[in-house]
Amino acid sequence: MEGTRLSGSLTNVYELDSRRELQGWVFTSIGVVCFSLSFVTARVALRGFDPELIALARGAGAGLVALLCVSRGRYPLPEPMQILRLCTAAVGIVFIFPILTTFALQSVPASHAATIAAVLPLFTALFGILRRRERAPLGFWLSAASGTLVVVWFLVSRSNGMAPELGDLLILVACVACAYGYAEGGLLSREIGGWRAICWILAFSTPLAITLLASYLLWRGGVRRIDSAPAWTGLFYQILVSQFLGFAFYYRGLALGGVAKMSQVQQFQSVLAVLAASVILGERLDLRIWIVSGLLLLAVVASRWSLRYRSEQ
Repeated sequence: MEGTRLSGSLTNVYELDSRRELQGWVFTSIGVVCFSLSFVTARVALRGFDPELIALARGAGAGLVALLCVSRGRYPLPEPMQILRLCTAAVGIVFIFPILTTFALQSVPASHAATIAAVLPLFTALFGILRRRERAPLGFWLSAASGTLVVVWFLVSRSNGMAPELGDLLILVACVACAYGYAEGGLLSREIGGWRAICWILAFSTPLAITLLASYLLWRGGVRRIDSAPAWTGLFYQILVSQFLGFAFYYRGLALGGVAKMSQVQQFQSVLAVLAASVILGERLDLRIWIVSGLLLLAVVASRWSLRYRSEQ
């Protein structure tokens, strides 16, 4: 009788874990779809707006929306250490990533930027493992190293053996900073919830974001009139989707399924972004982009398999 009861309890736990993981895949995938248009909409916004304005308005606008959600929801203030962690995550995802990528996209096509950014899930899993002080299997480290080498090869081959372009390096640095923000935000989502995590991250960064935006507008003498509807669409997408809704879904998925595991879904972001750049912006895709995307996809699948294999042992 005891054995039957124990077996039933284990079955219920397994079904609950399976349900949580399935929900994690769904929420993370929605977030990745939202992110996949970030580079494309940034390029579209650049048709009418300065890169500084796009990057700063993205954080300030999303922050105001987050403040409204925090006040209407009456969310309890996080603990002091959680606030510090929320602010460190904000440095990467609210400031460094938008600013560096927007500047880079002035000279780097969205398809190339998306290919370089394919390294994001590997770095996110890496930071997630380091922050939780987990011991990852050798297969994961080999997969992560292979993916990094593929990106290095792409940068070198694109520059014909010379030093990579500044735009490429800006995107790479932005991805490292963003990956840390993804991982830290994902861990915080397990403590306070995915929706509250992104709301607090944006809320705490709002004063600085608004100050920087106001200072820039005063320095430039205001905003000139922009009659380009696509540029406005791109800017609003950056604010509402790339910086807010996408993160809300993504962090929810990381909280349900785990940072190292769920972050690997983001590999498909690069493929979707490359296709979007071709369809929406009309960018021509060379063979290297597809080779790099395919190799990185294999690296991510291998890392995902190594983590799953270890968890089953």
